[in-house]
Amino acid sequence: MKIIFQDCGKNYHRTWLFRHLNLELELGDTKNPLRLAVLGGNGSGKSTLTLLISGQIKPTEGSIEWLDIQSKSISSAEWYKHIALASPALELPEEFTLKEWFDFHQSVKGFAAGVTLDHLISVCGFSSNTKSKALLTFSSGMKQRVKLCMALMGTESLVILDEPLTNLDISGKKLYEDLLQTYLGNRALIVASNREDEYKAYCNQFLDVSQISAVQSV
Repeated sequence: MKIIFQDCGKNYHRTWLFRHLNLELELGDTKNPLRLAVLGGNGSGKSTLTLLISGQIKPTEGSIEWLDIQSKSISSAEWYKHIALASPALELPEEFTLKEWFDFHQSVKGFAAGVTLDHLISVCGFSSNTKSKALLTFSSGMKQRVKLCMALMGTESLVILDEPLTNLDISGKKLYEDLLQTYLGNRALIVASNREDEYKAYCNQFLDVSQISAVQSV
């Protein structure tokens, strides 16, 4: 599979994060999957780039195209089937209980073999009664654990993690490392980060967003 940016640009509030971006990302295969770190300081556009790849937002100018292994275009409405995303920009549905959110995710995207709600709760280090609690009662660290589990315990061909250690303590960092070791397998990975401990051990390709940025006022 391949993701192609053609003369892409994105602006917010009259300021361009980047313009005229032409980029091809090969997701690779089971023997050599993509392992890409998207780097850049705060406000450089690395999170925006991940949201564009995942289809959560649209470019201000230019286009983004996904191609399957036969080089046929994939409809943007179908991108979600191929992407698992954990990002601070994505909010959990706080009116749901953990069980309701797990069941919904299971019905839409599914999980890897053997992943159950009780297993997820155990991996996260939650108590058994957590499953019936509304997500709005979760701390920021608990929510981040849920996001990472949902992303990494799936079967999508591309996992995108934006600042994955956000709001996590030492035990949360260990959870992150264990999830990658156990569940990433031969899937492609993109990590957007400015912290080496989030990507250094897992990525062998690097894209510095600041090198493609063209910050201009409109």
